[in-house]
Order: sequence, then structure tokens, then C-alpha cells
Amino acid sequence: MNSASNVPSVAAVDWGTTRLRVWLVDEAGNVLAERRGDDGLITAQAAGFSTILEGHLAAIGAPEAMPVIICGMAGSRQGWLEAPYVSVPAPIGAILAGAARVPGQRRDIRIVPGLAQRQADAPDVMRGEETQLAGAGLPATGRHLVCMPGTHSKWVLVED
Repeated sequence: MNSASNVPSVAAVDWGTTRLRVWLVDEAGNVLAERRGDDGLITAQAAGFSTILEGHLAAIGAPEAMPVIICGMAGSRQGWLEAPYVSVPAPIGAILAGAARVPGQRRDIRIVPGLAQRQADAPDVMRGEETQLAGAGLPATGRHLVCMPGTHSKWVLVED
């Protein structure tokens, strides 16, 4: 950890198809430790999601009782536990309420749902990008258009 005075309060995880990223974060949102690996969804299906996650958490010194919040493909039908999509537009409360709790774990592990635009002429989904967008530092009010580049690039309209 970067500072002895900072105490981690949550482990944040972005679990994709081929990669896993884990951060220990304090109450102020500061990243205290980080770990990345090739233990994506494909590897985790064979080795076990809990085993892989706990190994990464132990490697960066996460306390055993620390809660974990996961976004990305771990919440897909092929993932650890499906967190069904929330239809947009969606207030932050609907997204939080849609988080799925992973049963049978010694710590509180929640998987953030993806978002689905269900318009017949422009259907689309995102799983993981919505959580990245929450950390973009956008103003709390207004109308903001954000480009999220990647393999499946997205243009997202964020309104208050």
C-alpha cells in the first residue's frame, strides 16, 4: 500500500473476458494497491472464480472481511453469477439495486449489472463500461456525451 495512514475500504474489480484488474480503494477513493492478470472469464471458468479472486486479493494484502465490488463479464450469463441488465435510462439507485450478491462466500461480493438500451432501432448493451463511466469525474448536472473507445466502442449520453 502507498501510505500507512490510508486504510482500504473496498476491493474494486474489473473482470473481463481475458483480463482481471483489482484495486484496493480507501474511503476517499484513493487507489492504495493494484494488481492485473490474465485470469479473465475464460481462465476463471476452469480454475474457479473464488479461487482466482481470493488469490489476487491476498497478493495485494486485502483484509479478509473487505467487501468486493465487481464489474464486467463476471456478471454475464457465462460469468460467475449473472447480474441481469438494467434498462436505460437508469438512475444510479437502479444500478445499485441491481447488483447481484455472490452466495456462499466468506466476504460480501457484489457484481454490478450491465446496462441495456432496448430501443428496437438501436439496441445495445454495456457490461463494465458503465462502472468505468462512473469514475469519469463528470459534473453532477448537465448533459454529457462520452466516447468510450475499445474493442466494442460506445458513445454514452449522461444526463442528470
